[in-house]
Amino acid sequence: MKGYQQTRFSKVILILCAIIFICGTLSIPFMEDSAMVSTRAFQMFETALMMIIIFIPMLSNRVMQIKISPSLEIAFVTFCFAALIMGDVANFYSRFVWWDTLLHAISGILMGIVGYSIINTFNRVDDNRLRYSPLFVATWVICFSLAGGAIWEILEFITDGLFGLNSQEFLAGSGTFDMVHPRIGRDALWDTMVDLILDLLGAIIIAVVGYFDIRRQKKRINKSEI
Repeated sequence: MKGYQQTRFSKVILILCAIIFICGTLSIPFMEDSAMVSTRAFQMFETALMMIIIFIPMLSNRVMQIKISPSLEIAFVTFCFAALIMGDVANFYSRFVWWDTLLHAISGILMGIVGYSIINTFNRVDDNRLRYSPLFVATWVICFSLAGGAIWEILEFITDGLFGLNSQEFLAGSGTFDMVHPRIGRDALWDTMVDLILDLLGAIIIAVVGYFDIRRQKKRINKSEI
């Protein structure tokens, strides 16, 4: 477990985020519009958060002795970069209406891989008498991914209420509470439910692949395990 090294990809993303953070922070004093200042400050917060996230695989190895495979590390960093930097800092969420949908579909797959990895780790322990059936593993993967998606939606709900954001698109626009009108009924639930459905579909893909992997003793997902 010792000597864990970040992938070159993670190092490149870290350098890129550092450049974005420095340039963005230096630009704040030259902004006159208070709304733009607030937006840029929030973007720099997300950029700093992204730089911290990049170190999570290394910290998990050194602190908890959990080794993240290089392929899973690259997928994890790429997803976070797409959500935080490309989504918010580069404003992809507003430029491309399908960006959030794409990320939720991918997140269901990634969470499914993590869930599969966790349960399959116990399946491989030699002195563990309990062996989980392929159907149980598939069910666990779906439940694990949906739980992760539900927690994310709860966090979006909380941040929307605290900071006047519109992450769950319950407002008919992208402004603050006093600038737009709230959606009503099914329209207000649309974004949240679509996100959870996409999480479910992504999890089902991994559950099906994992099911047949165990039945046929293949290792298609193992390269992305923890």
